Amino acid sequence: MTHIVITGGASGIGRSLARRLAARGERVSVLDRAPAAEWWGTIPDAGRGLWQVVDVTDGSGVAAALCAAEAAEPLTGLATCAGAVSHESVLDIGQAEFARLIDVNVWGAITTAQTFARILVDADRPGAIVTVSSTAGLGYVSGLGIAYHASKHALIGATRSLAGDLACHGIRATCVAPGLVRTPMSAHERETLGEDRLAARAPAGRLAEPEEVAAAIAWLLSPAASLVTGHVLPVDGGQASLAVPLAGGYAPACVDTRSLPHDLTPEEVHP
Repeated sequence: MTHIVITGGASGIGRSLARRLAARGERVSVLDRAPAAEWWGTIPDAGRGLWQVVDVTDGSGVAAALCAAEAAEPLTGLATCAGAVSHESVLDIGQAEFARLIDVNVWGAITTAQTFARILVDADRPGAIVTVSSTAGLGYVSGLGIAYHASKHALIGATRSLAGDLACHGIRATCVAPGLVRTPMSAHERETLGEDRLAARAPAGRLAEPEEVAAAIAWLLSPAASLVTGHVLPVDGGQASLAVPLAGGYAPACVDTRSLPHDLTPEEVHP
């Protein structure tokens, strides 16, 4: 039986992925700062692994959680959906906020992937890792901060390094790069800037749904993607393919980033 660990599984993309995987008969375990959500109880017993409350920046806590999940059922896959967002521009960002984004979005994924890979290498078992970056990891997205851009670019580079380091052990590493996803984390941005304006950034003319990103991650974790590693898959309605903005699209106008929230609640995760 496959056993997938999802970080940041309490809501958004992580929650959609957990439900999708469980529905197709896979076992799922969740690592999140939040306690188990009500929907977790609806997962069939066969698909419900462990829900462990842990901060992904706590390397020792993550290691203990993954070892516990491995003891319950051998691990086969990892999806790092936990993340943080910041809207502060280069004119406003401070060192502490910049470091926080790197710690959560980059180190949080790396330390989880490191422990996961060590477990599989020691067991001489293949597996798959999928990280979650963003279109802000591929280019500039107006309204998102410099720390977020830097962290999501770094995560793509780290994923390619994982792919290179781990290929000889039969462990694949890939990345999805969603556009704006309709999750709790994007609610303020959608309400402030307007969904129509945000959706106009992509040829498809709409936002991504969590289930659509989850479907891409589920495929990358599956045997159907057995020769796919080191790649980045945008799930963005074509946004990343544009050389220039669409006519009438989302112009990179100056945004007062001080009006956007910088603090996170435990339930908030975002690509």
